Amino acid sequence: MRIAIRGQLVLLAALCGVAACTDHNGPTAPAPPSSSRVISCQADVRARILACAAPNPSPASGISADLVLGGQGAYVALRSSNVSYNGGITTFQADVTVENLTAQPLGTPDGNTVTGVKVFFSSGPTVTSGTGTVTVANPDGTQTFTQAAQPYFLYNQILGTAEVSASRTWQWTVPTTVTRFAFQVLVDAASPQEHTVLRWLYDPIGDGAGIAAVWSASATSVFAVGDGGKILHYNGTNWTAQASPIPVPLTGVWGSSGTDVWAVGLGGTLLRYDGISWTGQTSPTGVNLFAVWGSSASDAFAVGDGGTILHYDGTTWTAQATGTGQDFLGVWGTSGSDVFAVGDLGQVFHYDGSTWSAQATRSHTNGLPVVFASVWGSSGSNVFAVGDFGAILHYDGTTWSVQPSSTTADLFGVWGRTGGDVFAVGDAGAIVHYNGTAWAAQTSGTTNALIGVWGSTGNDVFAGGDVGTLLHYNGTSWTAETNATATPLFGAWGSSGSDIFAVGDVGTIRHYNGTSWTAQTSGTTALVAGVWGSSASDVFAVGGGGTVRHYNGTAWATQTSGTTALLAAVWGHAGNDVFAVGDGGVILHYNGASWTAQASGTTNALIGVWGSSGSDVFAVGDGGTILHYNGAAWSPQASGTQSALLSVWAGSGSDVFAVGSNLTLLHYNGTAWTAQPLGTAAIDLDGVWGSSGSDVFVVGGFFGVLHYDGTAWVVQSSPVPEVLFGGWSSSSTQVIAVGDFGSVVRGSR
Repeated sequence: MRIAIRGQLVLLAALCGVAACTDHNGPTAPAPPSSSRVISCQADVRARILACAAPNPSPASGISADLVLGGQGAYVALRSSNVSYNGGITTFQADVTVENLTAQPLGTPDGNTVTGVKVFFSSGPTVTSGTGTVTVANPDGTQTFTQAAQPYFLYNQILGTAEVSASRTWQWTVPTTVTRFAFQVLVDAASPQEHTVLRWLYDPIGDGAGIAAVWSASATSVFAVGDGGKILHYNGTNWTAQASPIPVPLTGVWGSSGTDVWAVGLGGTLLRYDGISWTGQTSPTGVNLFAVWGSSASDAFAVGDGGTILHYDGTTWTAQATGTGQDFLGVWGTSGSDVFAVGDLGQVFHYDGSTWSAQATRSHTNGLPVVFASVWGSSGSNVFAVGDFGAILHYDGTTWSVQPSSTTADLFGVWGRTGGDVFAVGDAGAIVHYNGTAWAAQTSGTTNALIGVWGSTGNDVFAGGDVGTLLHYNGTSWTAETNATATPLFGAWGSSGSDIFAVGDVGTIRHYNGTSWTAQTSGTTALVAGVWGSSASDVFAVGGGGTVRHYNGTAWATQTSGTTALLAAVWGHAGNDVFAVGDGGVILHYNGASWTAQASGTTNALIGVWGSSGSDVFAVGDGGTILHYNGAAWSPQASGTQSALLSVWAGSGSDVFAVGSNLTLLHYNGTAWTAQPLGTAAIDLDGVWGSSGSDVFVVGGFFGVLHYDGTAWVVQSSPVPEVLFGGWSSSSTQVIAVGDFGSVVRGSR
């Protein structure tokens, strides 16, 4: 099971040490306009409740459509606490915080200057039950936002990605004759680059990060968590990604409802979802946590390494004594005083509401302890524990006994609807089902390890596992919900947002049709390093051993390249004017009929190629090599660096970007190449692309995304801990990036 800690090495401080890195060769632009996010709130005076949600923006609201970017839980999250009403002084109040859910800092135009976050009243307060007039009692001021004299509260700080502000006390003057009132607020905040991608999320169906656990509140609310902080949600129709505030592997998920969900992970990670967004919670431990379960919102258990068991009482997580060093991998119970925990020393522990004690210990015939990975039951006298080599134990309320499982595969997860309808999943796609009498194998359709299983009914069951695998069982058969790969993906290209190709190692070519990703038969097992096309039916892919493949809209076919050198990149001005570059200074040109070699004048490996026309092409490579083609011959250009250059992209012939090792970022203005100021670090910038010279993206080994708006480079948060190698844009706000372990992430507004 691929749930592992990977070195983060997040050296974003090296990227200028700030959120925005200005290109000092260009003019300084004024701060971008602030952006607004519609949020609608309802107050219940008697119940002391203030709740905010995200309605559909009203055309009559006076907010320009290009500035209404979403609402509660999409780009920001407003939360209230300590809600109270004092009828004697007719004051209703609540402490309110703001959380930034975007990929950029809010409350600053440049990453340093504090302008703050203003939450202003765009409409209301309006009485919805009772009589009288409600007014905002203690605003920080009034200002013209969408109309004159709108009250606002100022959060005078910079909010980084996933950061929650300090709380502010909001007060309203509310007569005792009012029982409910409503209002609409918007969040107004400067950000370094407001008109670009605001969120990067996992591609829910094409990303290869493993799924470690699934849990469902209902048939229309299913959660899956996994590697690198991956969180997915299913609404009964589609899977969508949710942002995790911490990009560490998540290993367990459970909730008391669809709006009260816990996820646990490595390093003692505890996350909570309140129906709006996920936030990090204070953990009393730094050890890895593997599973979570509870009997209610105020009674939950999390288990992990070294005998760790934590308990949540509705307010705080605290450690409980277990008296064992066993790594606990699974937990389940019928109530807060009847809980079972299992782990890697073959021990089953039971909690009676007061004390944890060992209830059973099991070993294999070779004397090694059974590694129990999961436990579930239909009642306290009908409990199942599953483990390695197909081990299944059953508890009848008195004794634990072995059940034949019909498999020798390691089993990692177990769940059932009743004691006579139980599913266990495991290695190599193993699924076994118990009908109350015997366990029998079911066909999963995958060889990927399945780690977690949960359902709402016996004919609505989900299983998740390695390589982003998600399967669904409808009572008859299992079908795949996702199609991903764990193979590194090195490049992407598309003719539109519903026609995207991604290429990678061992002949991998994947295609996205706007709905799903599918593997295409490439006809090679060689590394495929680059892809480009002139249309959906004229696509070229190049790679190891001189590989050139061409796609005609139906199938991929071999083209003779005339070389055995690794071809690292391909680009063309048209379908009959295509260039490929590679090792040993190889440059090939395709004229619509055949590939021929062109003299490069270098033996350095060439790694990237791009141009503005067939007579204005740039190739880059090892040792700071930059070559330019004028339609007749290739000639060298001075780069000013010895670092390897790994990718090149051009908005025009006088606006070209090249990136490479050691944080190298160069710009060409039509006359000379100059370095862009990013600092110094042993970090590769692997890919550069864009939709225009004022909309450029860079990815690499810094675990983020750099964006250039024509004035400054800004670091955007990426949801994945993996290295991203390349990407493609259909617009400035519809972007895809691909990388190691089959990573696929999407940027959107």
